[in-house]
Amino acid sequence: MAAGSVVVDFPSMGTAYCFSSFESLLRDSASGFLAAVSAAPAPGAADLTNFHRVFSRVLSSYPDPPLEAVWFFSALSFHDHPGDLRSLLQLLSAFTASSATAAKPIALLAPVVSELFHSDKPRRETETLVEAMLSYISICSSRTPAGGDGADSGRLLPAFEELVKVWSVRHSRDRCPFQVLFPLAGEEARRELMKGGCSIEYLAGVVVAEAFLLRLCLKVQNATGVPRAELQKELRIWAVSSIPVFRNQHFFGILLNMLLNRPLPVYSLLSADDEILVSDVLYDALILVDYSFINNEAGVDQADSSLVPIFVSRLIITHDAINEARSKGDQGRAISFTNAFSTSNVPIYLIKWATSQAGFGQLSKPVANTPQALLKWLVDLEDKGLKVFGENGSWIKGRLIYDEVKNGYGNRMVHSDAELFFIDKQSGGEVMDAKANEDEEAVEMETADNAFMAAAQSMKVATNGIRKRKGCENEDATAVKFVKYKVEDSSAKEYFMSAANGMSSGSEVENPQSDDEMEETD
Repeated sequence: MAAGSVVVDFPSMGTAYCFSSFESLLRDSASGFLAAVSAAPAPGAADLTNFHRVFSRVLSSYPDPPLEAVWFFSALSFHDHPGDLRSLLQLLSAFTASSATAAKPIALLAPVVSELFHSDKPRRETETLVEAMLSYISICSSRTPAGGDGADSGRLLPAFEELVKVWSVRHSRDRCPFQVLFPLAGEEARRELMKGGCSIEYLAGVVVAEAFLLRLCLKVQNATGVPRAELQKELRIWAVSSIPVFRNQHFFGILLNMLLNRPLPVYSLLSADDEILVSDVLYDALILVDYSFINNEAGVDQADSSLVPIFVSRLIITHDAINEARSKGDQGRAISFTNAFSTSNVPIYLIKWATSQAGFGQLSKPVANTPQALLKWLVDLEDKGLKVFGENGSWIKGRLIYDEVKNGYGNRMVHSDAELFFIDKQSGGEVMDAKANEDEEAVEMETADNAFMAAAQSMKVATNGIRKRKGCENEDATAVKFVKYKVEDSSAKEYFMSAANGMSSGSEVENPQSDDEMEETD
């Protein structure tokens, strides 16, 4: 990125524009754009000719134009032809060839996701555009090693915030621009984007997560009359098939954070019951499968500490999913989650990581590889000074609550998740073990719940270093009316099924172990 002055020359006109820096060019242009749009007598009537001329020259001067420049130029084009999402997608995808990484071409698509969310286009056209966008994302994802880009994709400029305003002004001037442009990202992801210098790879992960969630919502909206169990099975197969195609760690982590901070940010698209359905699908897809694009990167040296938040988040949502299944009386589902977690790489990774941080031989291992036992073990390590969940007031408060319960009943908490169940061979069902005393069970559940709440709070991104923006409070907690999609059933083939390497629409995904194992069963 150019650090010095930027001169945009127009020889045929005998004139030139000079800016102190590329950052200055972006800020001045965004400010001028917003002023012109506000002063226009009608929507779409602003004269943006000079901006077109300047940024056409700017883009031609870069072999690989900065994301912010592409966003501004595409905003100008879209302003001239509002609603032409197909042309917008084609314009943004035209910059794929010049990019050395996959993250940037995917990150460029954020305005497309936003416009699709707010659009009132015909049903079939909306569905077609969403599928085209996901197909493009899958192609870009295939260009990189599993887990993410091999090369650094760079970071967003401080002027990125001004570009967010440019793209959000069409839909609202009163709400937080980040909430308008990233409606399905969730509060935690938006906080990260608001930080100065957020990575382009993270923005790409946000775009994939939003597109993924939007597709799930459209599938639910299309399923009028389909039995609930059949719909959940279909969605689960699609989700499990798609996640390894995108193979993006940021995308995976963002989905985990959405489950940590439920309800999902889909309140304007789905009913409360449908939100629960999509959440259950995500629990299955994120817990029951050990994806190789995550596990291949899961070393235990210092360089792999960045994966700790993903595995800790997966630990917490597994604990939450087990408790939710038990509360509904679905003991079989609870056992499936427990078994999938215990046989996954998550316990091994977290134990090895914690041991390497504290020093080999310094720690005793958890009593079991179940979510409850591992969570208690990590909380104890946090008490002893190992930074597992991060540092913030919410975690400290939660830890004190946990300590209060632990100190009162510490000697009685001896059962693991697995010990709470046995198989009743006569009836063929799972029932509560009569040996588990009811009082002890209540203490176990209360203690685990306190630990879960503390850890979940610790996953929230601290607001330190984020400049407070007017109107950027947590809007996900408040139902805001947007235009809902009305999408017809599509006869288009589920193109992502080909990526499942053998998974068909009729296959079962009850408790798969890994995407590699699914491939072996082909």
